[in-house]
Amino acid sequence: MNIKLLTFVFVLFSLNLFAQEKVSLDYSDVALVKVFQDIEEKFDIKFSYNSDLINNKTISLNIENATLDEILLILEEKATVVFRKQSRRYYTVKPRKTRITDTQQLQEVLIKEYLTTGISKKKDDASISLLPNKLGILPGLTEPDVLQSIQLLPGVQSPTETASGLYIRGGTPDQNLILWDGIKMYHSGHFFGTISAFNPYITEEIKLYKSGTRAKYGNRISGVIDITSDNDIPNKIEGGAGLNMTHADIYLKAPISNQAAIITSARRSITDIFDTETFRNLSKRVFQETKISEGNKVFEDDEVLTTKDVFNFRDFTIKALVKPNKNNQLSVSTLFTNNKLDYGFLIEEFDEASNDKLEITNQGSSLNWKHNFNNSFSHDFNAYYSKFDLEYVGGNSITDEFSDELRKLNTIDDFGFSYNTNLKLNEPTTLGVGYEFSSNKVNYGLSFTDSESPEEDFNESNENTNNTHALYLDYQYKRSNKWLLNAGLRTNYFSVLNQFFVEPRVQFETRLSSSLKYKVSGETLHQAVSQVVEFNTQEFGLEDQIWVLSEDGEIPVLKSKQFTSGFIFGKRGWNIDIEAYYKKINGLTSYTLGFEISDNFFSKGESEVFGMDVLIKKRIQNYRTWLSYSYVNNDFSFDYINSGEEFSGNSDITHQLTWSHTYEWNHFNVSLGWNIRTGIPYTKATGIIDTPDGPQIEYDEVNGARLPDYHRLDLSTTYTFNVSNKDNWKGKIGFSILNIYNKSNLLSRTYERRQGASNEDALREVNKSSIGITPNLLFRMDF
Repeated sequence: MNIKLLTFVFVLFSLNLFAQEKVSLDYSDVALVKVFQDIEEKFDIKFSYNSDLINNKTISLNIENATLDEILLILEEKATVVFRKQSRRYYTVKPRKTRITDTQQLQEVLIKEYLTTGISKKKDDASISLLPNKLGILPGLTEPDVLQSIQLLPGVQSPTETASGLYIRGGTPDQNLILWDGIKMYHSGHFFGTISAFNPYITEEIKLYKSGTRAKYGNRISGVIDITSDNDIPNKIEGGAGLNMTHADIYLKAPISNQAAIITSARRSITDIFDTETFRNLSKRVFQETKISEGNKVFEDDEVLTTKDVFNFRDFTIKALVKPNKNNQLSVSTLFTNNKLDYGFLIEEFDEASNDKLEITNQGSSLNWKHNFNNSFSHDFNAYYSKFDLEYVGGNSITDEFSDELRKLNTIDDFGFSYNTNLKLNEPTTLGVGYEFSSNKVNYGLSFTDSESPEEDFNESNENTNNTHALYLDYQYKRSNKWLLNAGLRTNYFSVLNQFFVEPRVQFETRLSSSLKYKVSGETLHQAVSQVVEFNTQEFGLEDQIWVLSEDGEIPVLKSKQFTSGFIFGKRGWNIDIEAYYKKINGLTSYTLGFEISDNFFSKGESEVFGMDVLIKKRIQNYRTWLSYSYVNNDFSFDYINSGEEFSGNSDITHQLTWSHTYEWNHFNVSLGWNIRTGIPYTKATGIIDTPDGPQIEYDEVNGARLPDYHRLDLSTTYTFNVSNKDNWKGKIGFSILNIYNKSNLLSRTYERRQGASNEDALREVNKSSIGITPNLLFRMDF
């Protein structure tokens, strides 16, 4: 697909639509009937309406050089009416029905339903907003999972079938900036990413940027996921608790006074108490082709005794909120997430014992102060501390023969602050200026001890700190719901490299008619901390990525440039959003992408991404259906891989189509979704050859083959009910099924050498499959 040609066609089409008659209007507290008469005369049209609809109504307008469609759109908002075109000259005028699920005015941002209730597109920037407490039912989800909900949007993919493994427009998960109340998150999933680590019941809003990123966001080159917890002080104590087949949760919102409140939540897995079908299926997918599933068997008939089987995850949050007056808001937030695994087994016949212990923690705190000096000038100050800890210990031993142990440690201490100012220069123009400081201390350690061969012992470690200083400017021009321009400039200084990096960003939107909008954006981004793949713990097979800082030579700074162009159409229940984009990423390495064929040598590379996101949605009363399609052509090129020729990216999903349906009837909600996509590329092995370094696997063309196409059908349904006559207590029962027809989809294919029956090396194909048919149940109470 030629993205440049497509963009050119878009521009030509928009220029054609510009060629409409335009006039200027200026009314100050003028009767609405007079305004209608003036517009009828200027455009030679006629309005038909009930006189009671506009009698005694006045309006103030100042519109320059606008078409009839643009004027009618503004009048619909100002006068709470709806215009319907009956012919070239005649329009009917009806009252506009206001529904909270359709449209509401919120801080001068017009919120409109994007996919379903609770998912909307912001009017003042390129972000998509998700409100978990208003989120409609989604396929396969009985609860509003913070990260899984995002995957229904075009341009967001998860090749690994996880909540936290989000690939946004060709970027990898570590290239996404994830914030929770301003705290940077380095691990965002539970149970190896299958569940997001954020409690949706105390989450107020999730803002997603796929492009058009504001200048205040920095040090990531792909998407931005900005999560904000509740900022409202409740009038009375509110709370709730729930239970599903993987975990239980509880939350409480307690007012201390009219100006202060405490909001807290907690979740914990129940898998060490109840062995559910849901958890068994998730475990089967996560642990397949690892020591935990194979039991380190040498022969198929080996009897393996489990000596330890501990797994749990938990998270909790506390937030103190103070609003002494309408011009000030102060909040202190704390988040703690933890995943723990301790597994051991014994093959009694050989007295061989093995154990794997893994613990991952991400915790942090933040302080935020917002202050309005007046209606034109405000500022906010945010300080945060985030700590990430990963520790793995794996051992294997046979009594009186050998004992070996592998340890891996990865820690990050990240703290910083930002100060943002916002000045409204005049009605259409706003200026924001800010400064951000952050300090990243990243530590990595890997050690191995072998009682049989001490000469093979090793102990590697690295510790480095990067201090980042950033100055940024955000300029916005917004005129009469017709023009929107966001221009930004961010300058970063990375101490670890002693270099400055400049990031210009621009987003432009214009309304071509009452139902059509054109948009275009461009941005440059940089990233100094990223994940690399290490193969020393590959026998365990989980969490084989570690965070490292950029340095001269082997780990360069990642750099991304992205250009987008598209249209948004909305009319009579139809919403169509089409956006084409081009993205180029420099600074990739064979370490950051974990090429198994590279034999751990170093090679620099880049990726070039052409893509298109399409969303088509139709609403008919309580029924909604939407089609989400993504086209991605992601090509890699590396100096010493594939002879320098381009090849498909490791997670390149060329086509992905999601077709979803939801229906609401009284207290019942049901949702059905079908997902089909292209299989990801893999490198096919042709056999084993002898080399001076011993037998090695011989591979064909890099990523020259593809896995079979992936498809899955998911279902979810919920029923809500009142427990008390006063509606103080509300209950909810939910049921979902993932992969209804139990399709076995391949997620990855690799190869390994195994000793055959004749003590010769044999090639083994290692396939990892998707989750099978998996039911889940939910019960919760809220008050």
